[in-house]
Amino acid sequence: MVRSLKEIKKELENCRNEQEADAEGRVLVDLRVIDDNDFLSPYSTANHNVISDGVSDFIEHSLSDVPSEKPIHFRIYSDVITPEEQKEYTRAIHSHYADKYRQTCMEKKKLHGVALVMALVAVAALSFMIGIDIAGLRTEVFTEIVDIFAWVFMWEAVDIFFLECTMLRFRQRRYLRLADSVIEYLSLDKIGTYCGK
Repeated sequence: MVRSLKEIKKELENCRNEQEADAEGRVLVDLRVIDDNDFLSPYSTANHNVISDGVSDFIEHSLSDVPSEKPIHFRIYSDVITPEEQKEYTRAIHSHYADKYRQTCMEKKKLHGVALVMALVAVAALSFMIGIDIAGLRTEVFTEIVDIFAWVFMWEAVDIFFLECTMLRFRQRRYLRLADSVIEYLSLDKIGTYCGK
């Protein structure tokens, strides 16, 4: 029997909305690791290892339908990760996302500075235009050019401050939750059934 697109969509929506939580209210996210050779990045600081970009991308993709403010509990199913590696991988995950949080904080400060400079340039250009108008030196073409120049800078400042910085705030929340996530390691035979299977 061929199912309608509406039925398939409804089933997928129900599956997505069924986010399981642990006793503390953390969203449970199940991951499976068959081969952990590339789990850690080949590069690290003197203080700690970090996870590889592939693992980071996979973790973030696994959280695509989890709200950024929700706390997270990872259940990593694997038969190849030793107890010593479990401790190291947990530290690496937490360190990686703590580092990413700090990077976004620096990026946000830079963006605030850029937005402020652009807003000041726009205000200066508009003030210059008003000064030309008061002095009686106004020409229509020059006034329009200065007006466009000022509004482009003001729009860029608004775009950076309200749009880009808002997106950074969402990422910061996600990184904080990942840096504070609970990570549990289980054997592959404990994998439960997945939604839709």
